Amino acid sequence: MGDVSLKTVQGFYEAFASRDPARIDPYIADDVQWHMAGPVDVFRFAGLRRGKAEVLNYFRLVPEVFAVRRFEPEEFVIDGNCASVFSKVVAVQKDTGRVITYRVAHFVVFRDGQVVSMQGITDTFDVAEQIVGHRIDPYRETADLSDIVAL
Repeated sequence: MGDVSLKTVQGFYEAFASRDPARIDPYIADDVQWHMAGPVDVFRFAGLRRGKAEVLNYFRLVPEVFAVRRFEPEEFVIDGNCASVFSKVVAVQKDTGRVITYRVAHFVVFRDGQVVSMQGITDTFDVAEQIVGHRIDPYRETADLSDIVAL
């Protein structure tokens, strides 16, 4: 598969941060597997996608929930054809107008300069608390669990 360069990884993340499918397209392999962990019924963009068309659609779904204001990769670790990236995201939730800030980790496999596998993990519990506007105590005893959207 060959090693991926820091320049390629940074180029992919510059395109990723732009949220522009046309800029992202050259970095995505036709046979990509893309998984963003999270509750799919709350965050429609979460879940598994297979193939370039589904991944590019991911970048059309995110703006339905969040207006991403900043996507800042903070740490890059590259080993062979794999890259791990820890990033900070600042977004506005469309329904409430709340500004939310959260961290996300990506584990990416490249082949010939293109992403063939992406595993994304977000602290969805933190995001859920920011969305509902208060701390969620998952251990309290209550009959009303309507404000718990992720654990």
